[in-house]
Parts: sequence; structure tokens; C-alpha cells
Amino acid sequence: MSKECPLSVVQIEVGPLAENAYLVGHAASGCAVVVDPGEEGEKIHRVLDERGWVLEKILVTHGHFDHVGGVRFLKEQTGAAVCIHEADAEMMSSAALQGAVFGLRVSGPPPPDALLKEGDTVRLADQELRVLHTPGHSRGHVVFLADGMAFVGDLIFAGSIGRTDLPGGNLEALLRSVREKIFTLAPETILFSGHGPATTVGEEMQSNPFFIGGDLKR
Repeated sequence: MSKECPLSVVQIEVGPLAENAYLVGHAASGCAVVVDPGEEGEKIHRVLDERGWVLEKILVTHGHFDHVGGVRFLKEQTGAAVCIHEADAEMMSSAALQGAVFGLRVSGPPPPDALLKEGDTVRLADQELRVLHTPGHSRGHVVFLADGMAFVGDLIFAGSIGRTDLPGGNLEALLRSVREKIFTLAPETILFSGHGPATTVGEEMQSNPFFIGGDLKR
């Protein structure tokens, strides 16, 4: 993130799977987006109020239940537009059923207001978040790229990668997405993952075991 970047990021851990929701606020305008409100919409809304931010958009990296459980509450409270890649919209609509498989109660999200695709941009005041289509964890997984930071959902974690054994998952596609869309970014780019701590492109290129040797490097 450059020194001049006017965006502030607040990480909020939510839900039984310790998913990271991210509020991204624009300091000068007070506008904000939220990335992956996985649960506890009330908790996220309280942070919005504390910051004095106005939520404009709800950005979803993918449609798995642990990333969308708070979407309905925030949509109802703020009217913010729900945005997800077109290939994961149907998956998001089944969030309640997905959660039930794991014995969890999940509030089903409303239909999306905008269907995203590779190369789209999401405006936040005078800033833009670029949409990168990064399939592998799911068919419609995306990354939201801003100034010096990327919200990578469950594509890559500090020292690991997202699982690929769920419907729509594909290991080779995920590894290709990381190599072509993430490892081509500046090494100092901060990666805000859906679970666990933030990391950087440079750190994962040097130490992530899925990319530093063996067959998976190719």
C-alpha cells in the first residue's frame, strides 16, 4: 500500500470458521465497502458506525457459506449493492444449504445486484478496486486488487492455499491463478486472506510450500 493511499482496512474475524471480513474505508469521503461479510453482520455494522463510514458495496470473493452469512443483514441495514462473480452467484444462493451440511445455521443472502467478471473495476470514491478472476477454490472466485493490497479470499493463505475438494474446486486452476494473477504483483503487495493473518506476495513466493519445490511449482 503506497503512503498516499487514502484507504483504511479493518479486519473483523467472524463466525465459527474464523473468517476474515474486511471493511475498506475511504478517509476523505467516509464511503466504504466490505469484503466477505461471512457472519455476524451486526458486529460489522457496529464497526461501520464507530468509524462513521457509509457502506456502499458488499464485495464477495466467492459463494461459500462462511463468506456470505452476513450479507443479508448488511444489505437490509444499508442498501449496499451486493457484487459477486457471475460463476459463483448460484453457489451464494445456496449458502443456507451449504451451512446445514456442516450443522450450521446461515442466513441466505439476497440475489446479487451486480455480476462481476475479469477486468471489472469497483469504485470507492476516487479509488478503484480491480477484479481478478482467480478460479480454483471455486469456479467464480475473484480477488479485489487496490493500491498495494489484494483481498484474496480463500485463494492463498500465509503458508498455504485454499482447499480444492469442494464443488467447483480445481487444484491446477488454483495454482495457475496464484502464479499468473498473484505472483505477478509487486512483492510488497499485502495479501488479505479469508482466514488467518495477512501476508505479502514476496513472502509467499519465497516460503509457501506449495510453490517452492516439487511438482506443484511447475
